[in-house]
Amino acid sequence: MHKWTHQHTLSSGLIVIGLLAILSSGASVFASKMLVREMATLTIGRSQNLTDSQDLRIIGFREVSYGSTSLLTGEAQYARAARLESAALRGGVARLQAQAADPRERSLLDRIDLAERDYREEFETAIRAPDDRLATPVTAAMASRGRALESALDSLVAHVGAAAAAGLATSRASVERTHTFFNWITSITIVLALLLCGILIIIINRAYREEARARILAEEGQSRTTVALREAKEASHLKDKFLATVSHELRNPLAPILTWTQLLRSGTLDKQKVDRGLEVIERNVISLAELIDDLVDVSRVVAGKFRLDVRAVDLLPVIRAAVESQRPASDAKQIRLQLVLDERSGMISGDSERLQQVMGNLLSNAIKFTPKGGSVQVTLGRADSHVEMGVSDSGIGIDPAFLPHVFEPFQQAMDGSMRRHGGLGLGLSIVRHIVELHGGEIVAASRGAGLGSRFTIKLPLLGTGEHTGRAQPRHPSAMDGLADVSLRRLDKIRVLLVDDEPSANESLQALLESCGAEVRVAGSAAQALQTLDIWRPDVLISDIAMPEEDGYALIRKIRMRTAEQGGEVPAAALTAYGKIEDRVSILAAGFQMYLSKPADPSELIAVVASLAAGRRRSIAQGATPSSTPQ
Repeated sequence: MHKWTHQHTLSSGLIVIGLLAILSSGASVFASKMLVREMATLTIGRSQNLTDSQDLRIIGFREVSYGSTSLLTGEAQYARAARLESAALRGGVARLQAQAADPRERSLLDRIDLAERDYREEFETAIRAPDDRLATPVTAAMASRGRALESALDSLVAHVGAAAAAGLATSRASVERTHTFFNWITSITIVLALLLCGILIIIINRAYREEARARILAEEGQSRTTVALREAKEASHLKDKFLATVSHELRNPLAPILTWTQLLRSGTLDKQKVDRGLEVIERNVISLAELIDDLVDVSRVVAGKFRLDVRAVDLLPVIRAAVESQRPASDAKQIRLQLVLDERSGMISGDSERLQQVMGNLLSNAIKFTPKGGSVQVTLGRADSHVEMGVSDSGIGIDPAFLPHVFEPFQQAMDGSMRRHGGLGLGLSIVRHIVELHGGEIVAASRGAGLGSRFTIKLPLLGTGEHTGRAQPRHPSAMDGLADVSLRRLDKIRVLLVDDEPSANESLQALLESCGAEVRVAGSAAQALQTLDIWRPDVLISDIAMPEEDGYALIRKIRMRTAEQGGEVPAAALTAYGKIEDRVSILAAGFQMYLSKPADPSELIAVVASLAAGRRRSIAQGATPSSTPQ
């Protein structure tokens, strides 16, 4: 309390000092304004004297002019005007003589008065003279008197003007000195006041700052604790929800397996029951295997280790195999499966087993969500530079509010104990990832609940180096080494590699050049942009994590360019990031595809071939300029 009282007393004293300083500065400013006003009044007075003398000279000039005009024309009006100007001149001289304090100015005024009197006398003499005497010495004397008057007037104006200029200069200098002096006084006073106020603020706010700092730290700590607690609760809730769903889906097939196993071991079943039990056990074991495969696939997607066995693929047998695998389920629900397949749709580059997994998942969902007696249609056709596969049904449809989340993992239109259908909600997420790894896209559409749904997949057609025959069968355990892979040709395809790791560039360059591609290497985003200024690649392969500027910054700068500057070059990203958010960011930045590091050689070559083929078809159709720098 004593400390606060002392501080309060000091603060009050500083406030008083500050007020006194402000009052002092105000008084200084007021005094300076008064001085400036007086000097301005003096200057205005001298300026008025100059104006009066100039007006007097004009009157004298007019008197001489009217007098000369009267003699030349003989008209009486000019004589009257000359006499009026003479009277005005005498009045002005008398007024200035009464105001003049300068002896020189009074002397000049007397001279003007004398000259004007002489001129007036000569003018009257000339006016009374007969017309034949205008050329006499009287006229010459009048002209001489006029010049003398004008000379006297000029001398007065010159003297008054010089005096006014000198007075004005003196006044200005005095005003400037006074103004500077008072400015210094005012500035010093204000600075002192500011310093005193600053000291006052520092003293008063010291305790408040310490208190505010402690309060802010406490609030920040509480906020961080609250956020961390909320995130922990959300994570715990998601984990519990996921574990509950997994537990439910795993226990469902385990229950009949356990029951039938115990019945089979009892030995009391006849042959028909035994066959039925074995059938149920087999079906549920397959269901368990599918659930485990989904979990494994999702873990590979998250870790960025999802791999494709890329070959030339004919989609017709892939689709037919997927349909046949789902035929028993559709027959059991009396669902009509309709196939509309274009035999000339063309080959694509991809993994036939994974594509069959995609079609099987879509068909399984369509059958699961279509009521008994409904219909499911599978289509295949060619559209421009890509192949379209579609799976549509007459089922329960998709709520428009849920449609944007249909491809997110662990998402179902109805969660918890109210779910009507089983599953982990991973199938469509895996489907989208597989389609994107093939360089394609999948779109879900529905007109609403009860109106069915349609899933459309677009995959790029096979580019250069197509295989004319069917894809050769290959055992899943076969090695993926280059010795076991028939790499396609990439002749006349220009590829720009961008990676800050020289060894990675060297190995990929060797791989692509061994397939016939023309490859150039850039060690940074800046070098890549410089290369694009002089060389137009068909395909860009860029690392994401690079110093200074990463792959995101590079592709954004490229997409800002025009087509003539290489802004539309197809691009694939090499990334070690495996999260869904990272892949979304890669595609949103402007890349058409992405490959996880280390990239599988056959997969990389297939991606390069597919992107190059799409670009060349676009050029052929006129989407980009026909001539590009080489």
